[in-house]
Amino acid sequence: MSERIDYDTDPRLSILNVADKCGISYRQEGKRFTSVCPFCGSESGHFYLTPDDGKYKNVYHCVKCGEHGSAIELYAKLHNCTNKNAFKELIDFDVSSSTINFIKEAKKVASVKLNFMAPIEVRNKVYRNLIRRLSLSEKHYLNLRNRGLSEDNILRNGYKTLPFDKELKKKICRELIGAGFNIAGIPGFYTDYTDKNEWTFWTPKEGGFLVPVIDYLGRVQGCQIRKDADKKKYPWFSSSYMENGTQCNGFVHVHWNKEHSSKKIVITEGALKATTASILSNATFVAVPGVNAINNLFEVLKILKPQKIFIAYDMDYKEKKEVQKALNTLKWNLKVNRYNYTQSVWNEEFKGIDDYMFHIKSEKLVAK
Repeated sequence: MSERIDYDTDPRLSILNVADKCGISYRQEGKRFTSVCPFCGSESGHFYLTPDDGKYKNVYHCVKCGEHGSAIELYAKLHNCTNKNAFKELIDFDVSSSTINFIKEAKKVASVKLNFMAPIEVRNKVYRNLIRRLSLSEKHYLNLRNRGLSEDNILRNGYKTLPFDKELKKKICRELIGAGFNIAGIPGFYTDYTDKNEWTFWTPKEGGFLVPVIDYLGRVQGCQIRKDADKKKYPWFSSSYMENGTQCNGFVHVHWNKEHSSKKIVITEGALKATTASILSNATFVAVPGVNAINNLFEVLKILKPQKIFIAYDMDYKEKKEVQKALNTLKWNLKVNRYNYTQSVWNEEFKGIDDYMFHIKSEKLVAK
């Protein structure tokens, strides 16, 4: 009699067991696990293993090179065999006790209650009121000033330090609720089951400051965090694996020039970079949340109706194949949608367009 296999729950077919059998080490990050990408070598934090997040089950995805698929497909690609043979081999393997524990923990996290995201009008009001109640540390203020932003720029764009103080965070949440705001459905907020289920919000263990991500109407859609860390510096302000939390989507950020014109726009990656470069150059910038995250970009372009587009991805695209691939995908999509575009290039000594714009501005000041 043949063995009956439950493809959804059999630990041998778990994406985590497959990762073990492929020599991929990983660490938990909420409902997902991250690792170095075995295809493009991208650093940890870009390659995701998802056992079960309520929407996807036993899949992998690299946000840098775009490789993705099922657990069986991952094994098959890395062992250069068919999916059928990959399945046969995996069924014959044992699952380690440590992997079993990781699978159990992933199931536990996947079972937490999440809220649907609130409408943008609500998110905008809550985030702006949160920002008013936060302060900016001297360290983060200097970080922003060293990028070329003025004190007024910093104030207007709402950059604020995320506190570690648990009591302060709960106090801020109580104030927001007392002011009539419903913070259920706002990414970043959740209830702390270890402390009377009071509302609080997420601060990464490394610390960091909020970077509001703005839509074309000037509304705060969500926030990224500029972490005080060397790797994965810009996660979303999200609470997707916490009780009563809410997942944050990859929003497209818009920063207008002084004339509020979209005849010419510049596309880059990252809200802070786009805002800084926009201020330093007086050009309208549109920022995608990642080089491969262009799904929502074309909805924004339809609204802005640019006559000319400049692409300003980081200059390391010449060295990183995954960035070059993403750049080619963007160009192809722009061409298919009949947009007139040009790729911007600058001195390779400066990685990002914001770095280069700051250099140009500094040179002009010295020349005076």
